[in-house]
Amino acid sequence: MAAQRDARTARNRTRRGVDDAKRLRVVVERLEEETTLWQEFLRAHRTIIDKMAEQMMRDHNLPLEWFDVLIHLAEVPDGRLRQRALRDRLLLSESGVSRLLLRMEQVGVVARNTAGDDKRGMEITLTDKGRTAVIEATESHVEMVAALFTNRLTRTDLNALGRVLPKLAAKSED
Repeated sequence: MAAQRDARTARNRTRRGVDDAKRLRVVVERLEEETTLWQEFLRAHRTIIDKMAEQMMRDHNLPLEWFDVLIHLAEVPDGRLRQRALRDRLLLSESGVSRLLLRMEQVGVVARNTAGDDKRGMEITLTDKGRTAVIEATESHVEMVAALFTNRLTRTDLNALGRVLPKLAAKSED
C-alpha cells in the first residue's frame, strides 16, 4: 500500500513538473511577444547611457550622474536648489541623493548648507568649480547626445517621440 502511494506521489510530481514546464514556456513566450519593444527600449537606453558615462569620465573625469546634478543646478537662478527639489528632479531616493551630494561636496563641485530658517532642510549650491565643470563638459555632452540619439533619427521619428514620451512620463491615474 505504501509503495502504491509512493508511486502515485511520484507520478503526480512528474505530472506537475511537466505542467509547470509547459506553463513556464507559455509565460516566457508571452513575455517575449508582449515586451519586445520594451526590452529594445531598455537595451537602447542602457547602451546610450553607458557610452555617455564612459565619454564623460574619459573626457572630463566627471561621472554622468554628477553632470546631471550640475546641469539641474545650473538651470536655476543662483545655482541653488533644496535637496528635496533636486532629488525629485533626479528621481533618486533620499539616501541615494545624500550619498551622491556628499561625494560631490568632498570634491568641491557643490556646497551643502542648511536651508535658511528651516534647519532641517539642505540647500545645494553650484560652486565655481562645479560651474566650470558644467561649462567644460556641456559641448561634448551635446555632441554625444546628437551622435547617439538625435542624428540617428529622422524628423518623423523625432516628432513621434515628442508626442509619445510625454505620454509615458505622465503620472498614471492609478
